[in-house]
Amino acid sequence: MKKNWIYLFLLMAVAVLPLTSCDKDDEPVIENGEELNRDDYRITITGYDALEYLQGNIAVVDENGEVLRRIYGKPLDPSQPTIVSVPVKDFADAEKTFLRWVAPDKEVTKVNGGYDYNLTDEEGNAQGSVLFYAVEGEAGVIARMSVAPGTDLKQVSEVNFIDAELWPENDGYPKYIAGNTYEFETICFEWHLIQSTGRYYLSTKKKDRLYYCIQGNNYGDEAILIWLSPDYNIEHTNVYPIDYVKTKAMQYLPSEADAEKVLKVFNETDEKEWESMLLKMDKEGGQWSSLSLLDGHSTGNAEFMLNSIEDKGFWGEYIKYLDLDSNPGDISGWPTGINFWKFRYMCIKVVPPASN
Repeated sequence: MKKNWIYLFLLMAVAVLPLTSCDKDDEPVIENGEELNRDDYRITITGYDALEYLQGNIAVVDENGEVLRRIYGKPLDPSQPTIVSVPVKDFADAEKTFLRWVAPDKEVTKVNGGYDYNLTDEEGNAQGSVLFYAVEGEAGVIARMSVAPGTDLKQVSEVNFIDAELWPENDGYPKYIAGNTYEFETICFEWHLIQSTGRYYLSTKKKDRLYYCIQGNNYGDEAILIWLSPDYNIEHTNVYPIDYVKTKAMQYLPSEADAEKVLKVFNETDEKEWESMLLKMDKEGGQWSSLSLLDGHSTGNAEFMLNSIEDKGFWGEYIKYLDLDSNPGDISGWPTGINFWKFRYMCIKVVPPASN
């Protein structure tokens, strides 16, 4: 690891560098006669914000707290939009679902008939709590997650786990099979370079995109489906971290909870099998890998921006990203002020276990 005074020098150098367009993102970056290494700037994320993680498992919200997309459940009573209902087979199914929402480095406390979950951030600071418990004598309700007052969980004040047999058949979760592809309408980014500044502005457009199912939901698991931004460096498909942060792109990026699910599958998948999936999607026109691109036309990375930011100290603000460049992969952080390299993005759809 470099000395702090070297980092400080580099930070000063970065501050005066123009943010210009780069034609070959995989070319070495030279500063002060030295080749800069991506690993000099990245950090591995080892702690989780339990409130943010819980939020990302139930409903993804925008910067104003409005729902962008729901992962689990929906409000059944329009007059109470923050009371979310989720269909489950039985209490064991409800319990399994709730425990999926617990951040990887956090713990719940077993209480009579359920769990008490104190929500803390990466440093262990309290952010409120939720209580999961069995419900008796209430028609159709098997279990409930209640949110304690003062807990800033957006658009969710309570989650009711409802007997799936009472859920309308035409409103259940469809079945997705691992290895199959499915088409979904997707918000895609279209970046436009401002030549005078080297920065990008964003427009979004809904397009039908082909997703690959990396985990099916036909055996009681969640379905996980992904779409990757093309591994292009010859078009303005992928941009610098600051351009994700400074535009509305940030709110459409996957949550850390989404990314953690993909990461788990990736780390448990044989490398050749994952590569085979990328090549299959290349043949479908997705250009997910760099293997069939001419030299210099690829970003040369499998690093995907997330919608989470934290302050880790030396370089200030870090945007988190899903790093699948090596196996095992991880969730890393990249300083938003360092813009030598471009990063890709991923769309992730998580679907609860199939209803039938």
